Amino acid sequence: MDADLLRHILKTTRFSDSLVQLHFHGESLLHPQLGEMISLCKDAGLNVGLSTNASLLDERRSRILIESKLDTLVLAFDGVSKEIFEKYRKNSKYERVKENILRFLDIKESMGAVTPFTDLHVIKIAEAAPLIDSFVGFWKDTPVDQITVKSFSTRAGQVDETQALKKDWYFGRRSERHPCRWFWSSVIILWDGRIVPCCHDMQGKIIIGNIKDNTLEEIWNNAKMQALRKAEIEGRHASICENCSEWYGTPPGLFGFVSSAVIERFKRMVGSEHSNHPQIFDVRYRRNGLPTNTANVPFSAD
Repeated sequence: MDADLLRHILKTTRFSDSLVQLHFHGESLLHPQLGEMISLCKDAGLNVGLSTNASLLDERRSRILIESKLDTLVLAFDGVSKEIFEKYRKNSKYERVKENILRFLDIKESMGAVTPFTDLHVIKIAEAAPLIDSFVGFWKDTPVDQITVKSFSTRAGQVDETQALKKDWYFGRRSERHPCRWFWSSVIILWDGRIVPCCHDMQGKIIIGNIKDNTLEEIWNNAKMQALRKAEIEGRHASICENCSEWYGTPPGLFGFVSSAVIERFKRMVGSEHSNHPQIFDVRYRRNGLPTNTANVPFSAD
């Protein structure tokens, strides 16, 4: 996405949430105007987040992220060991990425910067699970702000699910399906202005509009979006949703919401793995003595 398109989006959009994530399924550090893009969002009064695999996080880019006042930085390292890291992160070198992260943390600390809040992520796949405790043990002695173990995502059935045990998927095993609230809560604006309704639509299969042609408010309420919502309520799921086990939802209506919340609370109390509650991010460490309870929050695509 170029800076002019971002300016157009910021000028024509009323944001219901102050958080904007400047990433999707690419690597944002490749963007030649990244610092300017962050600054434009900050000038518009937005809270700006970014996720990176840190392979390109050199000293110059580190200073850009810090000096642009980025609010949150997710470091998607997944480096519990050299062997596992280089097996999945093709053409990336474990030691180099580890060094990039450590240098970034040192630069941030030397500048006395509070932001970006730095959250180090590792995905809980079957091979990595036995090494996660040692991973956390090493990184909690660095200036990182938070260490998060992230459940495995099949990306709506588009990723090989055998890499992780089902109990370590985003929601574990699920026995029922309710309307997914993504269609009522957020959208993704692609680099060229096209808009998709879900972060699992990695290839832009369902285009609901283009921000160059209509405002986001118009697209949010257009016929395509309304048809998607109606079909979801009726159980006629869109193509990318048919094999998805990572939907967010409760039974329709107030009674459905309350009853689902009560049932979920009971399941969590007894330790049931048959839960529809989004147990996605397990915060293992947080600096300054802040609570480290499991964070049940919607994911961002990284």
